[in-house]
Amino acid sequence: MRPVSVGILSIGDMGLGVARLLKAHDYRVLTVGLGRSEDTLARIRSAAIESLPSDQELVVQSDYILSIVPPRDALATARRISEACQLPDTAPQRAKIPDLEGLETRQKPYYFDLNAISPRLTREVGSLLSLPATSQDDSDTTLCHFVDGGIIGGPPSQDPETKAWKKPSIVISGSVDLPSSFRGLSEILNMKLVSPTIGSASTLKLSFAALTKGLTALSILSFSTAQKESVLPELLEHLQQYSPATAALATKGIIGMPPKAYRWVEEMRAIGEAFDTEGDWHGLGDSVYGAFAEVYRTVAEDTILGEEKIGKRNRGKTAEDVSEIVAKRSRRG
Repeated sequence: MRPVSVGILSIGDMGLGVARLLKAHDYRVLTVGLGRSEDTLARIRSAAIESLPSDQELVVQSDYILSIVPPRDALATARRISEACQLPDTAPQRAKIPDLEGLETRQKPYYFDLNAISPRLTREVGSLLSLPATSQDDSDTTLCHFVDGGIIGGPPSQDPETKAWKKPSIVISGSVDLPSSFRGLSEILNMKLVSPTIGSASTLKLSFAALTKGLTALSILSFSTAQKESVLPELLEHLQQYSPATAALATKGIIGMPPKAYRWVEEMRAIGEAFDTEGDWHGLGDSVYGAFAEVYRTVAEDTILGEEKIGKRNRGKTAEDVSEIVAKRSRRG
C-alpha cells in the first residue's frame, strides 16, 4: 500500500513543524517550491520535503492538502488550488494513482484551511473549492472536500532526548465524510472535530487568539508607554509582585512577537470581524481589534523589529528592548 500523501502550503515555521511530525510517522510530505523565498527553500531542504514544480502536481499527488499561510494569503492559496483542480488533465492524472481505500475511482483531495481567518472568509475559501451548481446538471461539483480548521499552540517539536513530540491542537469543523486514513492522520496531528458547521473551528481559534495575542498587543501599548515615561522597571517590578502570572504571560508574549507581528495584523482584523458577525458585537470587535491590528502593523512596518526572523533573532530579545524600540518608533532603512 502506498503512503498517505500530504501537501502543505506553505513551509513557514508552523508548516515546517507539521511536515517534520508527519515525516517522522512515515507520511509522504509535499509542497511547491517554485517561486518561494530562499528562507522557505532552506526550510524545505532541511526537512527533506518533496518539492513539486506546480500547484497542479501538488493536487495530483496529494490525498490531503493543508493550507498554513499568513491570513492575508489564505484566499489566494485556495484560489490557486481551485484553478489547479480545474485544469483539464488534473483529474485524469489523479486517476492514475491508486485510491487509499481501494476504491475504483480515487477520492478527491481533502483541503484543510488551517489559517487564522474570519468565519466569513473561511466560507468564501470553501466556496472556491466547489463549482457552482446548475439546475440542469446534477453531477458532483466538488473540486476538493473542504474542512475548516485552526491551529492553537506553537509548531510541533520533538524532544531530542525522549523523542516525544509536543504538538499544538488542531481544531476542525465541517460535515465532510472523512476516509478511514484520516483517523491515523488526525491522531498524529492532534486534530479534534469541534462542530459540523464550517466557520466554528475558525471562531474557536480566533477566540483563543483574542486572549493570547490580544494580551500581547496590550502589553506593547503598556510597556512602551511606561518606557517613554522612564517607569518600565517599576511597572515590571509591580507586575512581578502583584500579578506574577500576568508578568510572565506579558513578557513572554512581547519577546516572541516581533517575527510574527506582520502575520498578526490580519489576524486581529479577523478577530474583530468574528466578534461582530458571529458574536453580534456590532462594530465593537472591529474597534478594539482593529486598533490591535494597528499596533502590530506599527511594529512590523515602522520599527526594526519588523526585520526579525524566527531562528535568526537580533533585537527584541528582552521586554526592555522591545519597549525601547517601539517607544522610539525607529523606522527601518
